Amino acid sequence: MGQYSKVLVAIDGTQESENILNKALGLVDGKGASLSVVVVFENLIGTYTYELSMGDFEKAQQEFQSAFCEEVKTMLAKKFPAIAADAVHFLRGKAGDEIKKFAKDNSFDLVVIGSHGQGALKSAILGSTANAVLHGIHCDVYTVRV
Repeated sequence: MGQYSKVLVAIDGTQESENILNKALGLVDGKGASLSVVVVFENLIGTYTYELSMGDFEKAQQEFQSAFCEEVKTMLAKKFPAIAADAVHFLRGKAGDEIKKFAKDNSFDLVVIGSHGQGALKSAILGSTANAVLHGIHCDVYTVRV
């Protein structure tokens, strides 16, 4: 583990995120590596907009994201005080693509992400962020079974 200097942890704010963060902190503890956290909001416009106008839907999505960001920041400050507030990033887009781009643009050498271990068929049908990150990323990926 000593070979990694910049570690990015991708979470979704659920209870499982705490398990992923604990594992990541255990990997970098005492190793001198920096740790950052990323949460990606998927673009929902076009998926659920049939009941709302585009403007109303965008406003509702932004309000939800703002509230969710505050919840994540509060959880991190309370349960993971070693993670600096400026090391927490919120992005918007397709999660796998955004995580890979952010990791590359910021020269991370390890990405830690959770995986439900759904199996190949279920992942193919439902999609898997961890699987999407694995394909085409420039650095190592550590998956935590959740």
